[in-house]
Amino acid sequence: MDLKIKPIGVIKKSNSGLSDVIIYSDFERVIGSIMQKFEEGINLLIVHKNHNSIDEHQVKISIAELINRKGNLLTVKGIEADDDSVIDIRLSSEI
Repeated sequence: MDLKIKPIGVIKKSNSGLSDVIIYSDFERVIGSIMQKFEEGINLLIVHKNHNSIDEHQVKISIAELINRKGNLLTVKGIEADDDSVIDIRLSSEI
């Protein structure tokens, strides 16, 4: 069975060890109820696909600290990713 999952955003590595998670506007409403709970210092669970992975079917789950949120742009600390497709974001307390 071939399962295709559309990404809801992308992770971009920025300077100073922080990363920007950009949520595509099409999916902002889908996770809007969760994003209202996002506040600085909270830990997020981010499911993302590593574009450099040899196995295209593998995903990575990372915990990152939210530094700042401006609309659909989340600045996080503690994630090792760049140009990775974001599949899901949850509050780490929901796991």
